[in-house]
Amino acid sequence: MKIAFFSNYLNAPCTMFYWEAFSSIDGIDLNPSKTQSINCYNNYDIALFMTYPDDLKEMRNVKKKYPKITTGLIDPRGSHIKAYIPYADFLIVDSLEMKDFFSNFKRPIFQYYEYPKLERKVKNHFFKKKTIIAYHGNSVHLASMYPNITHAIETLSEKYDIEFWAMYNIKQQGKCKLGTPNNIPVKHIQWHQDNYYKYLAKADIGIVPNMMPIKKINKFKMKACVYKSYFNDSLDDYLIRFKMPSNPGRLIVFGMMGIPVVTDFYPSALQFIKDEQNGMLAYSMGGWHTALEKLILSPALRQKLSLNMFKTIDQYFDFDKQNLKFLSFLENIVKQEKSNNDYLREPGEDISSNYHFWKAMIIQKLHKVKNKFLQGN
Repeated sequence: MKIAFFSNYLNAPCTMFYWEAFSSIDGIDLNPSKTQSINCYNNYDIALFMTYPDDLKEMRNVKKKYPKITTGLIDPRGSHIKAYIPYADFLIVDSLEMKDFFSNFKRPIFQYYEYPKLERKVKNHFFKKKTIIAYHGNSVHLASMYPNITHAIETLSEKYDIEFWAMYNIKQQGKCKLGTPNNIPVKHIQWHQDNYYKYLAKADIGIVPNMMPIKKINKFKMKACVYKSYFNDSLDDYLIRFKMPSNPGRLIVFGMMGIPVVTDFYPSALQFIKDEQNGMLAYSMGGWHTALEKLILSPALRQKLSLNMFKTIDQYFDFDKQNLKFLSFLENIVKQEKSNNDYLREPGEDISSNYHFWKAMIIQKLHKVKNKFLQGN
C-alpha cells in the first residue's frame, strides 16, 4: 500500500509531529507532488492531507482529478472544513473530543495521538529545596491558569520555595503575563523541540491547564437552569468549558520526560489519567492546591506517578503500536465503498429533538401542577 503525505506547512508543529509519527511506515512519501507533479497521485492508494487552507485545496484538486484515490484529512480544526468533507474519505483526529465533534460529518474516524518525538527517559525524583512547576503549550491555556491554578500556586509559595517555568511560542504570541503567578520567579522559554530536554526536563511537576474561563460563572449557572425544581440545579454544580481540539498531547510530553503531571478535568485527561496512580486530576483551587502540595512533599509519589505513566504511554501512545492499528484501519477503508456527499447537520440544528425535549418538560410540569392540585383537594 502506497501512501502520500502532503502539507504546505512542514514547519508547523502539528505537521512535524504527524510526519515524525508516520515516517516509519513502509511505503509513505512526503509531498511527492512537490518533487514531481499532481499526476504522481495516480501512483498512490492513499493520500493524507493536513488541514491548513492550501492543503485543503490540494486535497480537493487531487480528489477531483483522481476520484478513486482514498483521501484522509488530518487534524480537522473546526466546522469550516465542512465544504471540503466531500473530498475526504476519512478523518484522523487526536482526541476523544475531536472524534465526538466530527462524528457529525459521518466519515470514518481514526484516533491517532500525535506529540513531539522525544526519547523516553526515567527521571529520578528526590527532595529538593526548590520545586520547579512547568507548563508547555500555547499562551491561551497558559492564561487559563487563572484563577484556580494561579491562586493555588501563589498560596503554596507562601510555604514552599517554588519557581514556575512556561514554554510556548513567545516569538509568535508575545510574552504572556496573564495567568502566571505574581509572587514567584517565572521563567518564559521559547518553544523549540530541542528545549524540551534542554529546559523542561528539569521540572519536578508538570501542569496541564485546559479549562476556558466563564465570566461570572455563578450568575451564568443560574441563567443556564432549565427546570430547577426537576433537575435540582445548584451553585455547587460543575460547569466547565473546554475547546474542541483538546487532546492528551501535553500529558504525553511530560510523561515521556518522567515528570508527574497534574491536569484539569477534560475528556482526554479523564480517559487516560487515573488519579494518584499515573497522574493527578484537579479543577477547583482547593483541588489544585492539594494535588500540587502532595507532589511537592513526596518525591516517592512523583516517582510512582511518572513510572506508571510510562506504562500508559507504552499501552496507548507508542507510535509503532499506533501505526499497526492505523495500517489496519487504512486497509479496511480502501476496501470500502466511498461515499463523499453524505454528512449530518452541524450540532444544534436538530430542531425536532429540541421540540420533543421541551414538550416533555412542559408535560412533566403540568403533571406536577395537577398532582399538587389533587393533593390540595
